[in-house]
Amino acid sequence: MPAVTASVEHNTMTIIKGQGMVRSVYAFDHVYSAFSTQNEVFKGTLEPVFADVLKGYESTVFAYGQTGTGKIYTMEGSLSAPSQYGIIPRSTEAIFSTLKNSEFEFSRVACSFLEIYNEELHDILAIDTSPKTRLEIVNGKNGPFCRGLTEKEVKSSDDVLKVIKMAERSRTIGKTKMNKHSSRSRCIFTVSGYTKRKSPDGTVDYHGKPHLVDLAGSECAKYAGLGRSSHNESTRERERMNINRSLLTLGRVISAVKSRGLGKKTRVPYRDSKLTRMLQEALGGRSKTIIITTLSPSETAISESISTLNYAQTAGSIVNKPVASSYLGGKSPKSGNLGDPGDPGNTVEHWFEMECRLKYMEAQVEEAQTALSRQHVHYNVMREKAEKFENELITKEEECKGAHR
Repeated sequence: MPAVTASVEHNTMTIIKGQGMVRSVYAFDHVYSAFSTQNEVFKGTLEPVFADVLKGYESTVFAYGQTGTGKIYTMEGSLSAPSQYGIIPRSTEAIFSTLKNSEFEFSRVACSFLEIYNEELHDILAIDTSPKTRLEIVNGKNGPFCRGLTEKEVKSSDDVLKVIKMAERSRTIGKTKMNKHSSRSRCIFTVSGYTKRKSPDGTVDYHGKPHLVDLAGSECAKYAGLGRSSHNESTRERERMNINRSLLTLGRVISAVKSRGLGKKTRVPYRDSKLTRMLQEALGGRSKTIIITTLSPSETAISESISTLNYAQTAGSIVNKPVASSYLGGKSPKSGNLGDPGDPGNTVEHWFEMECRLKYMEAQVEEAQTALSRQHVHYNVMREKAEKFENELITKEEECKGAHR
């Protein structure tokens, strides 16, 4: 009898533990069973947010779960049959299908593939033989990004499939007792969509991107069959420790962000690992985030399954504040050309800021006018008093002159 059962109808996961048959039920937005198709998973997770991605929003989808539970299959699927495509190929198909709409004046799609292995950054798409550019995570205008990462332009969903196949040959995998082809790294696949749309005031430029993150699965050394008896097993153990340490940091980040949402002053340890640094905007930031957790029904994996479900429920309570990255390019009164989308003066955020400043200045002018009016009243009162004192002084002087006569 499976220790974990799924109810697609009620969107619940049930854990049955111990001889006493203790039942624990977890509720989620969507639940999929072994009978669910790849298309059903895509339609219930990432498909609803794609309209927003092409309007300049970032979205992040990451798969989390024990090694061997199907994270790579969920994200990539089998590229040999369209019905078995995972989230990544289906996402790119949706992007190119939407871009055929006539409302777009211009569109460009590019992708990047970042691997984090033993806390080192690797550019999977860098295939040249020249010395590789040093990758580093830096803070940008819209949050952290990896400087030096290759961005490869793609013209169709078939181009994306070629990129994924090329990346599969470069990814770091290893053999454990639980999985013959276990991913030993965390990978972030990013699709950047640059589009232009007409608007009554000119052209609006959008830059949206979905990040599709495959987290290396959490592992227990006892069941993964890891040890230190050989060089290979020593390498696997080092990988396992780095994987679990990174996931532990991710858990602390999720808990800290949740605490902040409850009004507590808590430090969020984004910088404690490269993975959480890269996912900063996805966890309590500007990105729309979806978490897909994968589970094993086996009784031997019950402790990992419980940990995964607790993880997912905690992460589900995080509230992000998505912000679109868009630029308003109106016509210049001098040249008649479209504004430069890179000019900060053309961003929608800039116009909102200018509107706020205008309202502030209007309030300041009103306050100044009120203050001036008060000063004017005060001046008139003081002038009347001065005239009164002056008249009294003249009267006294005339009285003194009359007395001397």
